Amino acid sequence: MNELSRPPVPPIGLTAKYPELGTGPCDTAIYHDPAVYEKEIAAIFKRSWYMIGRVDQLARPGDFFTYYLPTFRLEVLIVRDRDGQINAFHNVCTHRGNLAENRKEGHCQGLFVCRFHGWAYDLKGKLARVRDEEGFFDLDKSQLGLKPVPMGIWEGFIFVSPVDEPAQTLAEYLGDQGRDNAGYPWGACTQSYQIEAEIDANWKLITDSPSEVYHIPMLHPTSAAPTMMASGNPMGRLLDVEIRGPHRTNSHYSVMAEPKPVQKLAYFHAAAAQNVAVDDKGYELPVGINATRSPHWTVDLICFFPSLQFTLSAGMYTAHQVWPLGPNKSLYQQRVFVRPATNAAERFGQENSMVEYRDIVMEDFSTLERIQRALDTGQIRQFHFHDHELALRHQHKVVTDALAAYDREVAA
Repeated sequence: MNELSRPPVPPIGLTAKYPELGTGPCDTAIYHDPAVYEKEIAAIFKRSWYMIGRVDQLARPGDFFTYYLPTFRLEVLIVRDRDGQINAFHNVCTHRGNLAENRKEGHCQGLFVCRFHGWAYDLKGKLARVRDEEGFFDLDKSQLGLKPVPMGIWEGFIFVSPVDEPAQTLAEYLGDQGRDNAGYPWGACTQSYQIEAEIDANWKLITDSPSEVYHIPMLHPTSAAPTMMASGNPMGRLLDVEIRGPHRTNSHYSVMAEPKPVQKLAYFHAAAAQNVAVDDKGYELPVGINATRSPHWTVDLICFFPSLQFTLSAGMYTAHQVWPLGPNKSLYQQRVFVRPATNAAERFGQENSMVEYRDIVMEDFSTLERIQRALDTGQIRQFHFHDHELALRHQHKVVTDALAAYDREVAA
C-alpha cells in the first residue's frame, strides 16, 4: 500500500465528544471489592434484561429449550405453544421444586412431566395432571401452574428478566441502542456455535477487553493485528464510539495486510457464506451500525449494558454474554451466528473465522486473570484510560452512577 492509497489513521479526540465522562484516573475498587459486587447484583443485574436465545430455536409448536442464568441460580423453560405463542416459565415443578423439564432442548408432544413425582404441565404452563390426585387436600390445580418469567423479543432474540416485576420494559431497557440497531438481518444467520469458559476475573474486565483495540498490536501481534490494523493503524485506534444511555457501540477500523495463503482462501469462502447484508434489492445497514459510514469499517462492537455484546460485521455476528459469579469470577459464553454454508468451502471459511476469534479471546482471558490478581492484592488503585479506551471510562461511570443512585434509594 503506497502513501497515496493509505487511509488516514483515526484521530485522537473521542473523549472530547463526551465531556461528562471526564479525563482523570478511575478508581479500581469496582473491579474487586466484594461489597461493590453484592451491590451491583441488586442495583444493576436484577434490573436488567438478558438474551437467552432466538425464536429460530422454536420452529414448531412444542419446541422448547431451557437456559440457566448462573448469576441468579435460575433456570427458565422457553416453549412455543399450539397457538404459536412463545412462553417463558421458571423451570420448577410447583409440587416439590424439581425441574419440570430435564432436557436442554427438544420437542414436547404436549406435557412436561416432572421426573420426581410425575406432575405434568401443558405448553401454556398449566398444571394438567397430578398423580394420585385424590390423596391431596383441597388441591387447586389452577393456581399451581409453572411460574411465568417476564419475557420479550427484539429482532428475533428472546430476552428474560430475573425478577417478577422488571424495573423497565424490554423496549425501555434497549432504548436508542435497540432502535438504532433494528433492521440488520439478524435472522439470516441461523447456524450457531457456542463455547463457554469460567474466568477468574471480574465481569467488567471481561466486557472491557473487546471494548478497546489499544491492546491489539501488543497482545495479538500474530492473530488480530495483521487483519485489523496492519500498516494503516499501527497504534490500534477506533473509528468511533457512540454512547446511547448506558449502552455503547465501538466502530472498528481495518486495514488488512496480505493474509497467508490458507488464510486468504478461508477469508474468500467465508465472505461468500456471510454475504447477508446485501440482497437483490440492495441493503442499507441500520443507522447504529457503522454510524460514520466509513469505507474502512470492519466490525462494530454493540454493547447492551451490563454484559451482552455483539461483534457484528456485514455478514456474521458473535454474541458475548458474561455472567458474574463473584467479585473476581465470571462465566463467559460466546455464540457465533453464521449463515448456513452451502458447500464445504464455505464451511471451511466459517470455521477458520470462528477459530481465529476463539484464539483471540483466549489470549485476552489469560491476561485478564493476571490483572485480577493485581487488583485483588491492591497493587493497582487507579486505571488511566487512553482516549480510545473511552468505552471503559463510560462503563465505569455507568456503574458508579448506578451504585450511587441505589445508595440514595436505600437511604430514602
